[in-house]
Amino acid sequence: MSAAFAHAATGLDDFFAKWRHPPKGAQRFSVKIGLMDVPGAPGYALVRPDAFPAGQVEWFWMHDLRADGAGFSAQIGNDAEELHNVSFGQTIRFTRQDIGDWTYFQNGKIIGNATACPALAHASAEERRQMKEQYGLNCD
Repeated sequence: MSAAFAHAATGLDDFFAKWRHPPKGAQRFSVKIGLMDVPGAPGYALVRPDAFPAGQVEWFWMHDLRADGAGFSAQIGNDAEELHNVSFGQTIRFTRQDIGDWTYFQNGKIIGNATACPALAHASAEERRQMKEQYGLNCD
């Protein structure tokens, strides 16, 4: 995943430019951030892509991205699998340095999503073929 995070970081400026001024056919702009449960309020901590903390880290796609002061806020776009102190739809504030990946759809095809291929490493050839066919994602 470290290589995927590094690859995503190289395209982050372009992602933000497109997010601020979406070209025709671009939609569903999202970023991925890492979170872990911690004691005390608010119950979670942000985990940067270059960090290796002790404890369970879960990466979430964040939707409805908004500029928020010097950083951003967005809503968690999926249910937690391992964490207990965050939930689907919860708004989280974070900075650029917290972003591990980014994605958007351009005319129905996935742009970005550098972490998809490592996540699909254990998928079958058929599953990878379907992702390529449906979304234009090529992990071979």
